[in-house]
Amino acid sequence: MHFPRSILSITSFFIYLAFVFGTSALNGKSGSSSHDLLVQKLKTIVIPEVKFVEAPLPEVLTFLHFAARKHDPQAIENPQSAGVNIVLLTRENPSPTVTLDTRNLTLGVLLEFITELTGYVYEVREQAVVVRKLPPKKRKQSGGLLLQTVIYEFNEGLKRRLVRR
Repeated sequence: MHFPRSILSITSFFIYLAFVFGTSALNGKSGSSSHDLLVQKLKTIVIPEVKFVEAPLPEVLTFLHFAARKHDPQAIENPQSAGVNIVLLTRENPSPTVTLDTRNLTLGVLLEFITELTGYVYEVREQAVVVRKLPPKKRKQSGGLLLQTVIYEFNEGLKRRLVRR
């Protein structure tokens, strides 16, 4: 089948847009979607101190919600958009407990620690951070934790220099 060049050019252009700007460019959304703003908040909201001793997960997430409102740097400019919505989708009886003592960590890092400790995962959606139980299949594959493998490739010159030392 033979396609005219103009159709191929337009298709290539949209593929390029999707590659460079993500799918939001194709959807007509700007780069600063509410999802991106939420991700930015997870990186910028710093909670000065957290101390939990066998605290139930719903209480921990409620604390994080209110602490995020209190410590959001954007709260001064726009108090209505301060903080982050955190939704717990899966509830267990009894709830998993969290024991954690930290200082000056971002909200995103705290969520990573808490979900890892409890066998839950969190997902940043358009308007909220959703916390849910990790599916059993995923838990079995990773031994209860989400693992990420990173492979670094070295050129031959660097390999030779590292081996000589």
